Amino acid sequence: MYMRRILLCTLASAVAFVAVGAANAQDYESLSDLKAAEFAPSALLQGPLHSVDEKVTMEGGLPRFTIRSKYGIWQARGREMLEIRVSELPAFEQLDSISKTDEFTKAAGKAIAAPVEVASNLLTRPADTVNSLASGIGNMASSLVNMAGSAATRVSDTVNGDTGTQKPILEPVAMCEGTAAPRTVINGPFGYHATLREWAQKLKVDPYTNNAALSGKLDDFAAASFVGSLPVNITIGLVAAPLSYAVQFNQAAQLESYQLSPGDIETRNEERLKKMGVEGLVVRTLFRNSYFTPTLQTSLVLALESLGDIAGRAEVITFASRAASDIEARYVVNSVLLLAQHGRTGTPIISVRGADNVIAGAAADGKLIIPMPMDYIAWIKPVEDFARRADLSGSERWVLVPGKVTPQAMQELTKLGWHVADNLATTQ
Repeated sequence: MYMRRILLCTLASAVAFVAVGAANAQDYESLSDLKAAEFAPSALLQGPLHSVDEKVTMEGGLPRFTIRSKYGIWQARGREMLEIRVSELPAFEQLDSISKTDEFTKAAGKAIAAPVEVASNLLTRPADTVNSLASGIGNMASSLVNMAGSAATRVSDTVNGDTGTQKPILEPVAMCEGTAAPRTVINGPFGYHATLREWAQKLKVDPYTNNAALSGKLDDFAAASFVGSLPVNITIGLVAAPLSYAVQFNQAAQLESYQLSPGDIETRNEERLKKMGVEGLVVRTLFRNSYFTPTLQTSLVLALESLGDIAGRAEVITFASRAASDIEARYVVNSVLLLAQHGRTGTPIISVRGADNVIAGAAADGKLIIPMPMDYIAWIKPVEDFARRADLSGSERWVLVPGKVTPQAMQELTKLGWHVADNLATTQ
């Protein structure tokens, strides 16, 4: 009889445990049936050159939008990338118009034939060909020296244990349709890259865009201008991006990406970081991360400058070097910008550190400030796991969210001792 009571109690406890577990699971919010209109204004979802599908899927706090245009189909994770993709569409319209002209057809034909002609001239008229290229080779000399030095340093770093394999910052997801993997950035042959940057500036797009179709067109037009003498300044018209959503990334970084070569940008950023006391292997590791394009690299460095002279900026560079996608690179930049914004309007930040998948800021009064640059925070298991982390402590604990936090997530986070500031994108 006694054993029977024990078995019944044990069974009851097990049933109760399962029931509690099921109840807890049911407490989490669903991420299904979400609509694009919940995360972006109508003018961004529908325009003369595009439309955005009504249904979105949520991935790590960022909605995945689908953009449809006669120029292609793209997916964009998060409102920031949606704004960038939509702002790139007028460039396609301009390039499509120019590509139908006789001037472009002739120039593109020369560009295709040019590599063969140069090779032939080197065989039949080597002296003349070398003389004609001498100035271009001279301009590349310093870049080649820098590349050689970088290669030697890379070997040294590897010998000393820098394998380059690091844990990604966020949970990996599938690459968005229409997105190109980062390509190797070099200064380009004899000014070719400068021509590409000139086209990008005229079109008001990032020369290092990961828009696969646009990147390919920039290459085609740069070749037509560089080899085929297609003039940039007289063939391009005024490009106006839709409404106010043209550019959301750092304007100063964008300007430098037009004016300076990738090598010069790296040198300038290295000098900026050195003034912050950040140098050596940690910087070289970041520069080898191709997801931090010259534009995003500069955005990050300028964002760190805006924090002021605080401790831990080298830790942020180490954290950033883990980025395994352009979304992660932007996540780091936006995290630092949120901290800088908080420091200007609230209690100053005195230190920062990388903490697994977040950047943690410490305020002068002991508050812990966690930037969470997401469009949507619902009460799901990863959010609960974050909220219960024992390594995130302070006199007060704050989360900064540019997007929406659901009422349930707000309530649960508050129960666990967090203060939440949301919808910050509309107040900056």
